[in-house]
Amino acid sequence: MRRALVLLTAAIGCGGDPSPSTGASETTTGSETTAATGTPTTTGSSTAAPTSTGAPLAPGECESPIEPVLLTSARVSLDAEGRMHDEHGRDVLLRGVNTGGRSKWAPFVPFPVDAEVEQAAFEAAAEQFFSRLPGWGINVVRLLFSWEALEPTPGQYDARYLDRYAAMVDAAWSHGLRVVVDFHQDIYTSTYCGDGFPPWTLPQDPPPEPHTCPDADWGLKYILDGDVRAAFDRFWADEDDLHAKFFAMWGQMIARVGDHPGVVGLEILNEPGSGTAADIPTWKHETLNPFHTEAVAQLRALAGDELLILFNNPGTDAVGLQPVEHVRPEGSGLVYAAHMYDAGLVKGLPTIGMMPEPYLDDIADFAAAEGLGVLIGEFGYGHGAPGAEEWLARALDRMDARRLSGTLWECSQNEVAWNEEDLSVIEADGSERDTLDVFVRPYLRAVAGTDSAFAWDQTTATASWTGDGGVSEIALPPRRFAGASLAIELTTLAGPEGACYTLDPSRGELRVQAPDGAQVEVRVTVAD
Repeated sequence: MRRALVLLTAAIGCGGDPSPSTGASETTTGSETTAATGTPTTTGSSTAAPTSTGAPLAPGECESPIEPVLLTSARVSLDAEGRMHDEHGRDVLLRGVNTGGRSKWAPFVPFPVDAEVEQAAFEAAAEQFFSRLPGWGINVVRLLFSWEALEPTPGQYDARYLDRYAAMVDAAWSHGLRVVVDFHQDIYTSTYCGDGFPPWTLPQDPPPEPHTCPDADWGLKYILDGDVRAAFDRFWADEDDLHAKFFAMWGQMIARVGDHPGVVGLEILNEPGSGTAADIPTWKHETLNPFHTEAVAQLRALAGDELLILFNNPGTDAVGLQPVEHVRPEGSGLVYAAHMYDAGLVKGLPTIGMMPEPYLDDIADFAAAEGLGVLIGEFGYGHGAPGAEEWLARALDRMDARRLSGTLWECSQNEVAWNEEDLSVIEADGSERDTLDVFVRPYLRAVAGTDSAFAWDQTTATASWTGDGGVSEIALPPRRFAGASLAIELTTLAGPEGACYTLDPSRGELRVQAPDGAQVEVRVTVAD
């Protein structure tokens, strides 16, 4: 076993240039310590050099810095157990945010902008919004879109809305953020205080009676409101050829952004409602799963085989009040995008006792057995909910342990709260909330190898894996680690020597290269 310990002051900044390396270093060989002071950079190094006896290189900083691993595409593939792999073959974890509640009503975007603003000004606003997100260490956004916005009248598609959506994909990918294209709905339509489906998909003779909005208890409409339940019954029954219109709508979106290098996947339909079905497991098998299977085939015909296709459950499953019936659509490249909330915390109230660990374990076990990827599409809590920080930390701990991807709900600037929801990690003016103090944390973002593990205890991140010779990445988000003094310990537990690392403050990551077959462990500790 060989190890090296290096003490570093990490001048990690959000997108800024790293400072020049200064100070002295002390180098030893074998199992002794390698120490260095000063600020690391992406171009300098502190060398753990061999002695004149020809002893193997001790683990530590690389003699020559490891270059960043650049991606030409957001695309990932799935292995037999549902693990996601990037174009370099690395096992990748997607962690990010939904963008977000403000996208549910006009002008249907997550940041403040005049509805009639010119495209150039819109692109500038999108750039400003997405530019901050890499500093949180994230690498994916679930980007909502609305059928109501895309097709406000039957057969008439809004080209400006598509241009704006494409501009947001451009802005996200320019900052290294993969994009999940999410058709989002809640309680079917704005007519009933929801969003997503256009009002014209409702029966028009007589016209539907609009509900009084906002409605803080909107989620109960899935099971208590006759209008909402009837709307979903009508959709599942394919009245007025609604399925064909649904897939035609998807065709417009895929034609606009489906071949964009920043798009990683397409999400069929957010939180599908079960209508008047009395037995949800039976409804899933007889209605929802056949629809998802049809949707997979339709989206594959439109988009090809490169993109992931995501599916999820009714919103009533997300709160864990009863066992969830898991079902798998037919098809390949599928991701189970289940949601997870505590029914109390989501409304800013005390917890009702929804424990994230068994819920996530159940999803992980099912997905692994079925060869499905997992991205927990939504999880979060209402601002100020007592005990919510502990719940979120536990959820992230379990997601790290089971290597589950996820997108937090949510990140948007809400000048008006949609149905009195208050879950955004930023205020209406863009200032950050303390939810980010919990959510922004290190994680094992990419593994070049197998048998990985990761844990974070608020002061130390511990990662291990068996290398394949490629470059692995531990995200060290600038928002959390800017100016921190870090103790980095790299140990070869078994196998060939020669593992080394490069700390890159400008990208907020620690890159580690381990020889093929080397079992390594990395510990990053906040030293002060």
